[in-house]
Amino acid sequence: MPIPLRAGAARLDITPPSGCDLTGFILRTNPSIGVRDPLYARALVIDDDDHQVALVSCDVLGFDAEFVADARARITFATDIAGPQVLLAGTHTHAGPATLFIQDCGTPAPDYLITLQQNIAEVVRQAQANLQPATLFAGRGESATGVHNRRTPGDVIDPAVELLRLDGDDGQPLAVVVNYACHPTTLFWDNRHISADYPGLVSGRIEAATGAVALFLTGATGDVGPVDRGEESLATVGNAVADAALAALPGLTRVDDPAIDTEGEMLPLPLLPLPDLDDFLALRNEHRDAALTAEAEQQTDDAKMQWALYHWTERMIDRAKDRQLTPTVDAEVQLIRFGDVAVAGVPGEYFVELGLAIKTQAQVRQLLVCGFANDNIGYIPARRAYPLGGYEITEAYKYYGYPAALAPEAGEQIVAAVVAMTERD
Repeated sequence: MPIPLRAGAARLDITPPSGCDLTGFILRTNPSIGVRDPLYARALVIDDDDHQVALVSCDVLGFDAEFVADARARITFATDIAGPQVLLAGTHTHAGPATLFIQDCGTPAPDYLITLQQNIAEVVRQAQANLQPATLFAGRGESATGVHNRRTPGDVIDPAVELLRLDGDDGQPLAVVVNYACHPTTLFWDNRHISADYPGLVSGRIEAATGAVALFLTGATGDVGPVDRGEESLATVGNAVADAALAALPGLTRVDDPAIDTEGEMLPLPLLPLPDLDDFLALRNEHRDAALTAEAEQQTDDAKMQWALYHWTERMIDRAKDRQLTPTVDAEVQLIRFGDVAVAGVPGEYFVELGLAIKTQAQVRQLLVCGFANDNIGYIPARRAYPLGGYEITEAYKYYGYPAALAPEAGEQIVAAVVAMTERD
């Protein structure tokens, strides 16, 4: 007897007013000065009579764990869908409003965050209200146009355009889920207009072509990004992914037994050895002196980066004095299964080869790796990246407010946890 699946989807505008701070680039001048294209929260609720889950994708950089906990509580109050049954992800556009702390990269507006939580709960409620009999299909397309490994051009990327499609009884699409691994940074730091970046173009084109709600889940993008920057790059990457998705959608294969199951685990990911108070005091002096020198030489960009790192050291000094520095970072890892296809939620900027490792080892027919899910703990590099150094290893953790970078084994722990979830019946 086929599993009696039901599905409902909805979309809600979450565009902030012009004048909000944008986030994602330390060199950007805030505030925003206009809206290039609207931002949306998109929700998909799926029910198999025994379980009900919600996937939510929002056109923002990401969320922290506290925001997610509050948003899940609102969703549960509005829909009775339990928090662990909700995957809440940002598309990671770098042209959206500040929604979480990143050092000196825009200040979140408290009123907007509250409204955003309310809108997230509302869009899930609307999706639930739209539940109707549905059939699930899965498959993939492929696109590598305009995308490269931004740390080492020519190195590994993931060209798969992973797809889920839910059709109603009339055979028309109700919802499409698109999963692709490329940093949404086609619009660079000099852009001050609110935008969903290329994921917004992809979702918009699919919605226009199919009439479905199209959720974009950004994949393992920690070291993958667009080759170029600007409007042309946005169009190149976005249209290539949309073309690949639209070409593949009619050929997706039915998931015959889409029984829903969910699992989650909180992993204490290890950091590299922590500096001590004297180390941070010395670093503070170095960054202050470098910032003052850059200002004297009218090197505005260098000064801005050095002041951000100075502010980071001040925060670390305060935490060290209060003995609040911890050697681990908590990371929620989530798996939502629909029979032999699954979505894995990873809370940060996961390196592409780690995402590919999960896909290769997972004991399911198809797995979508969703980054920036349920938290954003920053970069989660692959082990072989550490000897090469670079921003993702040596600097990025400071902007996220940690005393040290994740240890090389952290990413592998996530691989092992997700794969183990797929192996359990």
